[in-house]
Amino acid sequence: MKSDEPKKPEFSTWNSYSHFAHHVRFSKRYILDKEAQAFLRTVLATIRGRDGVINEGQILYRAQHGVDWIERKDDEGNWIGEDNWGYSSSRMKPLADRAREGRANPTGIPVIYVGSMVETAISEVRPWVGAELSVARCKVLRPLRTLDLSIGHGQSSFGGRALSHIFGGRELTPEEKEKAVWIDIDNAFSEPVTRSDDRADYAPTQILAELFRSEGYDAIVYKSHFGDDGDKKGYNIAIFDPEVIDIVTCAPYRVKSIKVEAHQDGNEWFKKEN
Repeated sequence: MKSDEPKKPEFSTWNSYSHFAHHVRFSKRYILDKEAQAFLRTVLATIRGRDGVINEGQILYRAQHGVDWIERKDDEGNWIGEDNWGYSSSRMKPLADRAREGRANPTGIPVIYVGSMVETAISEVRPWVGAELSVARCKVLRPLRTLDLSIGHGQSSFGGRALSHIFGGRELTPEEKEKAVWIDIDNAFSEPVTRSDDRADYAPTQILAELFRSEGYDAIVYKSHFGDDGDKKGYNIAIFDPEVIDIVTCAPYRVKSIKVEAHQDGNEWFKKEN
């Protein structure tokens, strides 16, 4: 396969991201070959119209499973009940030396994941009906340079011109290949994450996040698959330095309902008649 060309810049194919992702999942991850390095350089060379800023003072939201229960006592020290409270500020931030792995960070390197809406933050922790959650309001302490990875959300790179190319049509233009690759990158960051995911699936987005961080971005913004309601648009934000966020309040929540929507996403098999 021909390599991507960052000097032009031009991706070699419309599915360059898929080749890169497969390579770092199943072949080489820590010492990248020339093809993977060329892909990353081409990614940087094709960033267009994606820079943004989260302003100082902006309020974002972070959710965690669980709440604190505090005993209440009367003046004589007798137990009279319990009150539930949101977790403390320190509990609502990732541990500096024991951060869990995520889409934008490997184990041990903390990144703080927040949402633009309460519903988005809650939905992203995959709660069940009746779950108790702590939801914090997070204040941004300085302007943050952000990279918008929401532009291609929900679109498909495999279709239209790509299909015609595969089945013998004309060669794709550099612009068409670039659009397809960035659609795949945007969708990779917004794919649902569960604890049962194969941790190798994180590798491609972790490498990209570290690449964007090395280029001076403070955060990446990507579309949420959850928490959207009508015209409301929920976004996830992964902020590379948790210290630029101040937890100003934290309240207990209980999940009342979960809306489930589904569609067939593959081929149906049929039992053979005897």
